[in-house]
Amino acid sequence: MNPKKKFGQNFITDTNLIIKIVSSTKIDDKNVIEVGPGRGALTKELAKRAKHVIAYEIDKDLKLYLDKLVNENNNLEVIYDDFLSVDFASDDKWELIGNLPYYITTPILFKFLENNVYNSATIMVQKEVGDRIISKPNSKKYNALSVIVQYLTDVEKVINVSRKLFYPVPNVDSVVIRLEKRKNRELSLEKEAEFIKFVKACFMQKRKTLANNLTELYGKNKERVIALLRDNNFIDSVRAEQLSLDDFIRLFNQIV
Repeated sequence: MNPKKKFGQNFITDTNLIIKIVSSTKIDDKNVIEVGPGRGALTKELAKRAKHVIAYEIDKDLKLYLDKLVNENNNLEVIYDDFLSVDFASDDKWELIGNLPYYITTPILFKFLENNVYNSATIMVQKEVGDRIISKPNSKKYNALSVIVQYLTDVEKVINVSRKLFYPVPNVDSVVIRLEKRKNRELSLEKEAEFIKFVKACFMQKRKTLANNLTELYGKNKERVIALLRDNNFIDSVRAEQLSLDDFIRLFNQIV
C-alpha cells in the first residue's frame, strides 16, 4: 500500500532508528498510546516492552498490517479513529509515543498535554517544530508552543533523524524529543487551562506588543497593562518572545 499524502504518512524504514527510539523511552510495564502506527514497525517493538499499547490510526486501509500485529500481541489494541477526536475520560496516565504527522503535530501535542493524562512523551517531529519546543527567549523560533511545553514538561532532544530514513522521503529532517511531566509546577491544575490561553494570546499577533495583545484579551485599560509591565521591569514595547517562562507565570498571576 502506498503512503497517503493527505494523512502525512512517511513510514520509518530504518530498523536501527526504531530500536533507538524504543530504547530512549521508559515504557517497561507502562501503558502506551501510539499515534499514527502506520504499518506497525514501531508498534511491534513497543508491544514487546509495554504493559498495554493503544495505537490510534486514522487510515483504515492499514488494517491489513496492524490487525496481524494485534493477533500476535495480546497487549496491543488498535483504534481506527482520529486521535484528535478521542475523549480522554480515563484517570490512567499514559506514555505517548509516535512519529507524529507533520501537519497536525501541534494539535496532537496540545491535546495530549492539556488533558493531563500523561507521564511522558517520546515523539518524532519535524526538526523545525522540535527546535521551537526547546528554544529559549529572544530566539526567532520561540513561541507559545515553547512556553507551554516547557511549563508542563522537562524537554530533551534525543536523536536527530535524517529525512532519508523514511518512505516516501519528506522535504525536511526530523528529531526525536522526550517530554517528562513536571511534577512540581507553579500553578494549580485549575489555573493551568487559563494560563495556556494566556500564553497563546500573548503570541497571538507577533507584530503587536505584549501590551496590545493583553489589552485585547482581557479588555483592560492599556495604560494599566503598561503600568503593570513597568512594575515588572519591562519596557512598554516588550514583545512576548522576549519573556522567559518565569516572566509569563509572574505576569499571569498579576493580570488574571
